Amino acid sequence: MEEKVNFAVVGVFVLLLGAALIGGVLWFSSGKSYNQVYDIYQTYMSESVSGLNLNAPVRYRGVEVGQVQEIRLAPGNVEQVQLTLGILRGTPIKADTIALLQTHGLTGITFVELSGGSHDGSALQAKEGERYPIIQSGPSLITRLDTSVTALLGNLNRTSQNINTLLDADNRKAIKNTLKDVESLSHTLAARQAEIDSSLKNAAQTLDNTARFSG
Repeated sequence: MEEKVNFAVVGVFVLLLGAALIGGVLWFSSGKSYNQVYDIYQTYMSESVSGLNLNAPVRYRGVEVGQVQEIRLAPGNVEQVQLTLGILRGTPIKADTIALLQTHGLTGITFVELSGGSHDGSALQAKEGERYPIIQSGPSLITRLDTSVTALLGNLNRTSQNINTLLDADNRKAIKNTLKDVESLSHTLAARQAEIDSSLKNAAQTLDNTARFSG
């Protein structure tokens, strides 16, 4: 009986030791994460945030500096989405910093990219009436491409309409008549080429005689 009790004590001791070792590894592997402080910022997007999830990365010039903590429709403005961001304290968030939605090409993961912010710019502060500092947002690459393509298609459509107007029945008839007139004039000039040449020679001779007489 005594031997069985000893084995039980040893087993409990081994379990406790293993748990302590695992806890220690997790503690040290986390490094300084327990001491990191995050400041709260908000930004408002006027485009769809489809694909953006809670805890999605927030990156500053490609370096991960925080996470998306909340995604919701902006209070009082259903045309915008309010994002609440937890950003590592010390990250240089300036008054001219811009938040953009980006998508990783390979994984398709959507995240918030912070860019801009001049070196000498002032740090972003919450304005009166704001709970948190608000980072201005900009259109994502997809939105910019969509806008450019839409504008291009609009220009092509207008060009097509102008061409159709130019080539309608009346204009085609007018152009055809003009070409006929040009063709007729060409035939007339060709038929009277000798007469025209003679007239030009006579005119040249007259000018030459006049010049010699004047001299």
